[in-house]
Amino acid sequence: MSTRWNYLVSETQFATELVVTGLRKLCTVPVRGDWPVGHDQTYPLHVGLHSYTSGLERLCKLTIACHGFVTTGTFPPLKPFGHKIGDLLDGVERLDLSKVPQLHKPPAGRPADDLDPTLTDALERFANGAGRYEHLDSLWNDQAAVATLDTWTQLCAQVTVSERVQYVLSIRTAVISAIRTLCTDGDLEASAFAILDSVDPPLSAPSIGVALHLYQKASWVASTLDVVRYYTHHDLPLLGEAVQDIRPPAEAFFQYSVAHIEDEHATVEELQEHFKRFPDLDDD
Repeated sequence: MSTRWNYLVSETQFATELVVTGLRKLCTVPVRGDWPVGHDQTYPLHVGLHSYTSGLERLCKLTIACHGFVTTGTFPPLKPFGHKIGDLLDGVERLDLSKVPQLHKPPAGRPADDLDPTLTDALERFANGAGRYEHLDSLWNDQAAVATLDTWTQLCAQVTVSERVQYVLSIRTAVISAIRTLCTDGDLEASAFAILDSVDPPLSAPSIGVALHLYQKASWVASTLDVVRYYTHHDLPLLGEAVQDIRPPAEAFFQYSVAHIEDEHATVEELQEHFKRFPDLDDD
């Protein structure tokens, strides 16, 4: 098997993991309306954006590169794009998929986003360094703009999460609460609570709303990469499986990859049995 084959699979898995990790972290950014949140409480915003923008950039470049190879036989240079997220998204949108040989799947159109251009501009500002290094830059430059948190807060004010997402979030909260109850009942608090804390970061509904907008962008690029590489050239691997975690609809992604609820109905049934066992608990 060629080295190029392995590199493409590894890079696609890397990009997908970066996107998923970044989105999970962004869902935890605290936004509390009139209650001001300091920069020392919102470092997850920079952690999440660092991971997400890196993954999205890589996904876009992989898509453009593979399209170039299956249509011309050579990989195009990608360095000119740099970290320009907006140009990369535009570049994916401009790909002429009619030139892809043996096109087996209908291409998905680029999703419209009512948070744009502000959202994409914020991604590009962060990816290019002005956002990534804004806190460090502010130490030596009084004129350095520290704007990432303000922009995120403004975006959060423009979104609402669906009833479906709220429902899944309530199930997740109940599951974690049930596990803690079982640990207490089994005298495992000291052993288990530290582990639970690591898998139970607080989730913020407004931040979830913006994160799912970001998910739509990455999912569209992933679907385009899948189209470009679905049995279109024997010298390149199929990459659909490597991006499968970011292919479902946004609400399904939240359920499976953020809330970690695999089987909703089985989970609800188990919770109902749990509350029967502990009837003194508030099961709202």
